[in-house]
This record gives sequence, structure tokens and C-alpha cells, in this order.
Amino acid sequence: MKRVLTILAILLLPLSVWAMTPVSDSDLSNVTGQAGVNINADLTMNIGIGTMAWGDSTGVDAYASLGTNWSADAGAGYVGITGFNITNLRIKARETDTYGSGYSTVGTSAPNTYNTLYLKPITIDVSSGANHGGRTYVRFGLGSLQVSLDALSFAVRLGATTASLTAVGAEEMGTANLGAIGIFINPSSYVDIFSHGGSGVSIALNVKLDQFNMQYISWGDSDGLGGAVHSGTVTWISSAAQSGGFIGLETLRVGGPITITGTVAIDVVTSAVGIYAHGSPGTPVTVCHISFPSLFNVNVAGPITGLVKLDSTAALTGANSGTLGDIYIAGFNLDIVGGSWVDIWAH
Repeated sequence: MKRVLTILAILLLPLSVWAMTPVSDSDLSNVTGQAGVNINADLTMNIGIGTMAWGDSTGVDAYASLGTNWSADAGAGYVGITGFNITNLRIKARETDTYGSGYSTVGTSAPNTYNTLYLKPITIDVSSGANHGGRTYVRFGLGSLQVSLDALSFAVRLGATTASLTAVGAEEMGTANLGAIGIFINPSSYVDIFSHGGSGVSIALNVKLDQFNMQYISWGDSDGLGGAVHSGTVTWISSAAQSGGFIGLETLRVGGPITITGTVAIDVVTSAVGIYAHGSPGTPVTVCHISFPSLFNVNVAGPITGLVKLDSTAALTGANSGTLGDIYIAGFNLDIVGGSWVDIWAH
């Protein structure tokens, strides 16, 4: 038996060697062109954060320029949000909507009624091609995603310490509330990340949203006025039987396409020369420089519609809700001119 297997191996060897022919450049390109990562997911999450705060340990610093004088106020303070909660945040592939172009249920048979020609997973690729001056970049394809959540809410508070932000009787500026949200990403969307020479981060955006829906967005005052409003002997608002209220937009709809295109570059530099190097001559200052090397555009085809309402409930749908009016915006366009920048540094 061993002899038979040996003879078969000898006979097959020339065939296997013949099959191992060199791969042409074009064939190799086709093989390597398939490399990359596809991600398709259906995730549902609830997110809760007790406290997020921003603190200033030195309070208000003294400042003087061109006759504007601020005296120092050394008391430290914090601003933050408490009770941050997101319910039923879901990230999944688009299946049944008809927003934008090409999202039709026609083309396949039940039970797979979604037109799979338009299914686009999240993708991750790395290239050193002609884009971005030949620099190596990472491209995140955002896929044909639907992002939704049931509700989001949090309170905005001030306090001398982080502990005071959650203490009874804390200084609360108000509460922010969002209702059910639906965001529908067009499959052509992507984000490129690369270095713009040496060290530094450039983020090139080409994002298109086919639709953005929001059930409501409101700002609330939990304790109302906290006092009375008088004019002479007339009491317009009594301090008795008072409760909080909310103002906001209900049934907010932003029609697509909503496009965000352009590049944002981020650098961090330490320099002892320039107007930022204040104080002692030659004292170095570290600055975060955020720039827009080329035109950065945000365009909303619209229309943008919504109801402006007042109510005792955050959802703005209570029995005593009042409508101030409705908004209508036919379109919106924002251009940030290339060469614009923002510098951020500590004082």
C-alpha cells in the first residue's frame, strides 16, 4: 500500500509544480485589492453616565488688554452634566426606509425584501494611492447605516467641586432632552485619516445623510420661576402652585441629502516666538492649532421643519402644551473658507 501511495505522489508532483505558475502583476493586484475589513452589525445599547465635568482650579484669571481689565477671582469651579442617559441606541444596516435614492424594497423576494444591491457594510481600508498627495491614509467607509435612539436626557449644573454637582440643591441651569432620533447614512459616505506631512492629523470628511428625524428637542427648568411676577398690584405669575416647564422643537425633520465635505487638520505646537509667547521673553507656549486647509462645506438640501412649543413635559406633547409657531427652512449652506483656523491654548 505504501508503494502505491508513493507512486501516486510521484505522478501528481509534476501536476502540482505545473499549477504553481508565477502570478502576473495584474492578477496579484486583483488579489490584494480584495484586502480590507467589512463590518456589519446590529447593536442596541443603553448608556448612562453619572457625572461629566469641566473644572477650572484657578477660577477667573486676571486679564488686561486695551483698557479691558478683569480682576482675578481665585475660587475654583466646575461646569458639568449629570444624569446623562441614552436609551435604546441602535446601530444597524438600513433595511426598510426609502430615504434618498436607491433605497427601495423592490428587487428581491420575501422574506429578504431589502434591495441588497444597496447594502454597504462599514469598511476599513489602508491605501497609499493617488489620494491626499500619495500619503498613506486610512479610509473608514461609514456604510449604509441607520442610527437611532429612543431618548437622551441630562442636567447642566454648576458647582465649586465635582461632588457639589450632584448634591441636593445644586445650581442647575436646566435640563436638555432629546426624543427618538433617526439618522440615515448614505453608503457613499467615508472619512479619511492621514498625516499632512511629518506629524499631525488630517481628517477628510465626505459624509452624506439621506435623512435626519427627531421626535423632540427641549430645554427645561425644573423649578420654574422660583418667585412671583408683579406689576403694581397685579400678580402676573404667582409663587404658589408653580412647577417647571420646557421649551423646544417637536417633530423636527431635516430633509436630505445632508452633506459634510472638507478636511480638518490638527497640530499641537510649542513655540517661544509669537504673540502667544506672552509673559517672560522666550517663554514657550503649547498651542493646539485646528485648521481648514481647503473649503469645508456643510449643506442641507432640506426642507427643515418643526413646531416651536411650550409645555410642562419634556416631550412637548402634554395636555397643556402650546404651539408658538412652526419653522421652515428651504435649505442651509455653510462654507468655511480654506486657510481658516482656530488656536486653543491655556492661560
